[in-house]
Amino acid sequence: MRRSARQLGLVLALAFVSQAEGARAEQTTLGAELSCAKIAGPGRIVCELRATTTSARLVWADALVVNAPAFARPLRSRVALQLEAGTSAASSKLALVGSAPGKGELTVLVRAVLCHGAPSGEVCRPETRRVTTEVEVGAPVPAPEPAPPAP
Repeated sequence: MRRSARQLGLVLALAFVSQAEGARAEQTTLGAELSCAKIAGPGRIVCELRATTTSARLVWADALVVNAPAFARPLRSRVALQLEAGTSAASSKLALVGSAPGKGELTVLVRAVLCHGAPSGEVCRPETRRVTTEVEVGAPVPAPEPAPPAP
């Protein structure tokens, strides 16, 4: 009796995990895009971040910088995305400080709350999407030498 109860519990647990994994795969409707402007020398790098969904209502979103190159550090590690009125999209600018020439990857984790209509009312759930882009800071351009005076 005890062994069959244990087996039944194991089967139920596996079924629950399998169902949860399948539901999680179906739920992923959050899209994200990230792009950063290349700069010629050390300075401020501005990146554009946009989150969208087509099958739900986006009610909240933010982003966390999870990886940045050593030569391009974020001014903030978390930014709130602004919802765009009348759409299921949100966007924000993300600023980095380019301190030296280099090329590397910036990785951001976008977090959002999406709401779907359901027979029992609206159902909301969190979703995340990891997005990566290349960051590049070129070598500083030397100042031109002054022309010699005309004789």
